[in-house]
Parts: sequence; C-alpha cells; structure tokens
Amino acid sequence: MIKIKLSDPDDIKSFSGLILSKDILPNYSIELTTSNDYDYEFISQKRFLDLSISLQESIDKGLEYLSKISGDYFLFSGADSTSLAGVYEIFSQSNAQYLFKKQMLSQNDYKEKTILNKWFFGEGSILDRGYDIPNDVFNKIKLTGYNVAHNWPHLQQMHSGNTVRDIDVCAVYQGDPKREIYDHEVRSDLLYSNHRVGAWNKLSEIKDKYNIIMGQSTPPQFVDIMKRSKIGLSPFGMGELCYRDLELIQWGCLLIKPDMSKVITAPDFFKPMETYVPVKLDWSNLNEVIQDILENFKNYEHIIENSRKQVIEMYSYHNVCLHWYNFFSQLNNIKDENSLFLG
Repeated sequence: MIKIKLSDPDDIKSFSGLILSKDILPNYSIELTTSNDYDYEFISQKRFLDLSISLQESIDKGLEYLSKISGDYFLFSGADSTSLAGVYEIFSQSNAQYLFKKQMLSQNDYKEKTILNKWFFGEGSILDRGYDIPNDVFNKIKLTGYNVAHNWPHLQQMHSGNTVRDIDVCAVYQGDPKREIYDHEVRSDLLYSNHRVGAWNKLSEIKDKYNIIMGQSTPPQFVDIMKRSKIGLSPFGMGELCYRDLELIQWGCLLIKPDMSKVITAPDFFKPMETYVPVKLDWSNLNEVIQDILENFKNYEHIIENSRKQVIEMYSYHNVCLHWYNFFSQLNNIKDENSLFLG
C-alpha cells in the first residue's frame, strides 16, 4: 500500500481528484494519510508559490520552504493554466522528485516566451517567460490525472435542458473582475478581461441577426439560459480550462471554445469537432463559425451527444485512481514483488 500525505488535505484546487477519490483509492493500493508514516508527501502550490510578491522573491521563498522538507516529495501546481512561471525555477532547483500539473504544454511549446508563460496572454511584459527544458527534467513533469472539472462531482451529471431552444448563443460569464489582480508584477486582470470582453465585442456585430445573451447573471438565471441555448461560449480565464466548459455540455449546449490543441490534460477530453467546436484565440472567426452552426445545426448535433457521453466516461474518479496506480507501478523502487503495493 502506497501511503500519501497531502500538505493541505482540504486544498481542492491542487488535490481535488485525490480528495474526492479518497474512499476508493485503497482499492488501487493507495492510501491518503495524515500521519507521519507515509511514503510520499504531495506539496500544494500554496506552500511554495506566492503570487502577491515579485517572481524572484516567490522563487527564493519557495526554495527556502522546500529546503526544510525531509523525505520524498512531489510538487503540485494547482494553477488553472499550463504556465510554469516560478514553478519551473523552484522545481528544477529543489529536491522534488516530480512536478504534477493539471494541464501542460509540449516541451517545444514551453520554449515560447509569453506573459507569465501563459501562451494565450501573448507577449510584451516585464515577466515574459519561456523555458527550454532538458529532457530529463521534462520527463519528471507529469499530469495529475484530473483537472478543474473534477472539483465539482455534480458537473458529471447530464441534464436534458429544453426541447425547443430559443436562444442561439449563451455567452454568459464574468468579463471584468472589477478589481486589480496581480500575478507577481503583472496585472493579469487586464489580460483576462481583454480576452473575455473581446468575445462580446465580436458577438455584438451579429447580435441583431441572432438571439445572443451576453454579460453576467445570477446562478439560477445562468441555468435557465443554458437550458434554452443552442450554443455555449466558454472563453479562457486565468487558465485554459473552466468549469463552464462542462456546465454548458451538462445542459445540452454545443460548446465553442478557443482552440485547445496546445493543451495537454487528463482526461484527454477536448477533441476538435468531436467534443467541442474550436475558434481562433483572437475571436476573428467566431461569428463565421456561429453562423455556420446555426445554419447547419443538425450537422453539429452529434458533437453535443458525444461530448456528454465522453464527460460521463472520462470524468470518473476510478480513472483518477487508475492514473495514480499506473504512475506508482512504473516507479523503479516498486516494480519488484516486494513493492509497496503489496504492503
């Protein structure tokens, strides 16, 4: 039995898949423990990364914290995005055996210098970062086997919605956080808003032709809008994935989202024209895509059905357990017949 200690047992952002799989993990020879009798400690990002201070100060602070840890430990980046800003510097200079992320980029894509290493934010800040990661280090950056959609089990339950849908496009989400948000020295709220409000600006060009609902709403209003909508738009936020992706699918909308082909996550859900319809990051083809969908809606209905089916099949906590079983089974020190799995 592999015994895992979580640095923060209630940190859903970092450990949702593990926390919500706690009762079935023992069936896969893995156990979460709060005692000091453990094999590996999983360290939450909140312990080693501080967005409220400068990037370099955060790196120094994180390395100092990790230097005091004894025993085998893995780092967990609970961030919403694929970014490695600050995390990579800490991981590569610490004694952590592995770094786990909910979503990541390819080794080559990480080389591109972008704001905070977020490819969808573009470039042009004092914190443009790119990483030329050696093979041996990149091989130790792994997926957690779960992502933001695992934070809320209810998202895996499908609902029927309305038979007749009188709203063409649901574009309901937060556009402006209405407060300054800093990631180290960079105001990320401005970048966040530019992308999200940019979609509304583009949709305004066709709002007289189609029934489009834009802006923010209360949760009950949002559910009513989704139930009545043919298409649901889900922009990026501080990261690429959002719980809204599954909410829209849950209520029977056809999901439109910026192209996810760069993003590597598990489960590998985002398949263009199979589980969602991709558009360009700058929204330049958004209206053309919407027009084609609405004029040929029956040609897209199979995507709605398939996305709902894939959510149910892929977003299983048993799959999370299997992911971790497979990871541990491949570690060199537990391959033989005396492995910890048999303890």
